[in-house]
Amino acid sequence: MLPLKIALRYLLSRKSHGAVNVISAVAMAGVAVAAAAMIIILSVFNGFSQLVERKTAGFNPPLLIVPATGKIIADADSLAGAIASVPGIAVAAPLIDEQAFAIAGDAQMPVSIRALPPEALDASGLRDILIDGDLDPAEATVSVGVAVSLNVRPLAEERRFVDGPSEGWINVYEPLRSGRINPANPMGAFRGDSLRVTGVYQVEQEEQDRDMLVIPLAVARRLLDYTTEASAIAVYPSQTEGDASDAGRPGNAALASLRQSLESRLPSDSYRVLDRLEQEAEAYRMIAVEKWITFLMLLFILAVASFNIVSTLSLMVVEKEKNMAVLGAMGAAPSFIRRIFGSLGWLITIIGSAAGLLLGTLLTLGQQHFGWVKLSSANPSLMAINYYPVRLDPADLMIVLLAVLVTSLLIALVGALCVPRPRR
Repeated sequence: MLPLKIALRYLLSRKSHGAVNVISAVAMAGVAVAAAAMIIILSVFNGFSQLVERKTAGFNPPLLIVPATGKIIADADSLAGAIASVPGIAVAAPLIDEQAFAIAGDAQMPVSIRALPPEALDASGLRDILIDGDLDPAEATVSVGVAVSLNVRPLAEERRFVDGPSEGWINVYEPLRSGRINPANPMGAFRGDSLRVTGVYQVEQEEQDRDMLVIPLAVARRLLDYTTEASAIAVYPSQTEGDASDAGRPGNAALASLRQSLESRLPSDSYRVLDRLEQEAEAYRMIAVEKWITFLMLLFILAVASFNIVSTLSLMVVEKEKNMAVLGAMGAAPSFIRRIFGSLGWLITIIGSAAGLLLGTLLTLGQQHFGWVKLSSANPSLMAINYYPVRLDPADLMIVLLAVLVTSLLIALVGALCVPRPRR
């Protein structure tokens, strides 16, 4: 404790050279700014991750049961019925994800279809992300990419039965899964259906917005020649398990409990239960990689800035040379002198770290609640949010604290080891 008390006195005492005070303040400020920047940057990535969660919540179910091997659940209707009886589940319904071909007028393109029964569409948040028209479980809802590529838009009810091609209709085709193909009639190799477009949605995620088409489950089964088969089972918790915006978040305790309940009832070698994060694993993985690469870059900047502590300790050695000689004459060992300057470096680190953590936390919470820093755009109506999204994660706070302390204290230790022996 004595070396720490002496170091604290050295830090707070008035120096004979003003440059020592300035460099000490700069060293503290460098650690503080680096710590604050790390918290803010990590919180920004958390905010964008949360924004992705919120937007995909309208498209992906909170929980999705998929086969462990293969891509088809043979008796999906029976499995969905059994899952729907589990306490805490409002809707469990078969879901089909497949590739298809779509034609509207003179335009055509390959599309990805997602098929759900009416009760699942009503339970989903798809209606909340519509940008045009309305949700009709018996008709087609298209992504903004499909609407643009095929030049389709929701058809008014009074024009539903207009003869001939119309911008509100879309033809969907699937190749025949069995039977013989007549080369003279290529279209005979496909099974098709015509659907009215009633809504256009936008998730602001390329995968869902580029080529997605949401159609009724019965239509998809007819196109694919399915009876009870499906790609997965969409699970929607009861309203008591959480509101629509929070029910699908991976950190939701009620959802985690429900997931564990499903996993205990289903054979692990046959089925997997995925939350929304796992359903969009690629998107979240990309955000996570960018987040931690940025963290490492800031950590390197912190290490460079922390060398100011070495400069501070070097100047303090010059400043306190007479004091060191007195301590040496009184019998202080060289290790005792090093502990004094090591404690001085640690004090600079702790004060700077505490100030940076407090500053970063306050700025992040302020942005999170008040949206101080705005996002600019030529057309603000096209933006999902008009300020930088941030979310303070206590785990990130602890990681930054540990990284700042370890890095800066190592630098301080290096500086203390460079202290020369006191003159006797």
